[in-house]
Amino acid sequence: MNSKRAEPVWLTAIWEQRRTETAARIERAVTKLRADGCNVTYSSICATIRATEGISISPNTIKRNGGAYEIYMAHRRPQRRRCLPEPLLTQTITAANPEERRPLWSRVTRLRRETKDALVGRILRLESIVKQQKAAENALRDEIVRLSVNGPSTK
Repeated sequence: MNSKRAEPVWLTAIWEQRRTETAARIERAVTKLRADGCNVTYSSICATIRATEGISISPNTIKRNGGAYEIYMAHRRPQRRRCLPEPLLTQTITAANPEERRPLWSRVTRLRRETKDALVGRILRLESIVKQQKAAENALRDEIVRLSVNGPSTK
């Protein structure tokens, strides 16, 4: 962790010793968790250390300590792969202007929180609106063609 303030030289040795002790505690906790067949998570490591050594440790300590974090990363369960976005969605976002992409992603994220039934309802409503719009456009086009074929009427 880089701080803007200068580190006191006389504390460097003490801090390094604490970092190595913390990494050793994490190593022992991870070894115990793996032997017990438990998942290696921040909370399980903290609980194991509290139970075995009587010391309270926070997940942030694991994240900030380089050695401890490496041990955690080596033994944790692999992350779930995120499903890839639908190709149509990817094309839509790629085709958008750069200034429109962020609001578009925000909208996609918001829509993903809705239920499937709500989204299906929206799609069905939009399809009926599009159908009505096409009918109105066709009626206007037919009227324009009728008026242009008959010529301007002077009444």
